[in-house]
Amino acid sequence: MLSKISSAAPKLRFNKGRNKTGTVTREKDTRTPKELLDTIEFLSSKSGKEVKQFFPEIKKMNPKYLGLVSDTLEFANSRSVILRVTNLNAKLPNGKTVLTMLLPKFLKAAETDHKALDFAMDVINNTDRSASERFLTELALSSDLENPAKSVIFDAARPMIKDVAHSTLKPPYIANNSLENFIRFIKLLTSDKAKPEKVRLFKDFSDFIDRTFKSNKRMVVPDFIFSDVPDEKILDNMKTLSKLAPEIEKQNANVDVVDFVLKNTNLK
Repeated sequence: MLSKISSAAPKLRFNKGRNKTGTVTREKDTRTPKELLDTIEFLSSKSGKEVKQFFPEIKKMNPKYLGLVSDTLEFANSRSVILRVTNLNAKLPNGKTVLTMLLPKFLKAAETDHKALDFAMDVINNTDRSASERFLTELALSSDLENPAKSVIFDAARPMIKDVAHSTLKPPYIANNSLENFIRFIKLLTSDKAKPEKVRLFKDFSDFIDRTFKSNKRMVVPDFIFSDVPDEKILDNMKTLSKLAPEIEKQNANVDVVDFVLKNTNLK
């Protein structure tokens, strides 16, 4: 039995020191495909036959996503010293665990290079374990990985991950609702109604607002990313808003900046 398990030492990513909470910046995963497969084989064997059954297919997987599989299995196989917010080994009403629902979806999505997988890797590299596990759980319970059309929207939303994490994740999560706010924002940016071109533009728009105004301004995100207003119109209105910004700040006006760049009417 033991002879069938790889003797190579697993190379884990999250077992060094105390895990930081909130936003993080993880080092680039430099493990080779062989090191990743050795680690995945080790972790799969620890997880039981329900998980181990996927290993033959994982070996044939696009190497680009082996790190995601390894990280996910590491989360599922390690214990946290803090209260767990979510658990990839949680049993669901259908008798499966979150993990055993997620792995086959990973395998299928990797065949088409679904950008939700790249999105998931970026979430793991920019958020703490609780937020990463919670996102992976939501991904397992959704149909996003089975919907090729969602690949485009996940790709468009990737540049926003760091900003969303920084603006929403405020540990300790037990005492506030910030983890839920993070998930809600991510779901909003990747919703079926979101327009990919508007999600891409929203990154530039939110950076523009941060640069232009010292005080917080009202920003109705759904109105922006669900909008059919041409990008050229929005960009032109951003120039106008920039010119009016000093007077707006001087008057401390509560301007709805999204409404302005979509319509350019609320200051007239």
